[in-house]
Amino acid sequence: MQYQIFAALRDDAHQGWVWLQDASLPARCVVKITNQANGRSIYCEALQFEQNFLTAYNKPPRFTIKDTGSSLVIGAWFRAGLGDLKTESEVSLSIKRCSSSWGQFKACTHHPQIVVRLAIWLGGIGLVLGLFGLALGVWSQVASGC
Repeated sequence: MQYQIFAALRDDAHQGWVWLQDASLPARCVVKITNQANGRSIYCEALQFEQNFLTAYNKPPRFTIKDTGSSLVIGAWFRAGLGDLKTESEVSLSIKRCSSSWGQFKACTHHPQIVVRLAIWLGGIGLVLGLFGLALGVWSQVASGC
């Protein structure tokens, strides 16, 4: 589907979400957005347009969002991840719900804030080390015959 790209508001510029309108998506779900032209994709949280957001966004001198169904408000971090998308351009994107544990993990690893990316990687390393420790403990019990 063709989406018109809009820059994120200052308050949203470093958040891990985009704004869109898609009745098939639940509020605040994780989505995978793929640029159809180059195959690059990102994972993030999707917020649905609401009147308060549109009222704040559509104040001059910003461009006005007229068709919410084909508009995407997205920060520079995510635009770069999709291949340096330019604002006020139309781009063919695929947006699919991806609220599984893997999708949530990927949304954290693609987050604009480094503290979120670092936390998810440290948590993942901790999980792997914990599983390794558990396996060693079980193996030592089995090997000793207890």
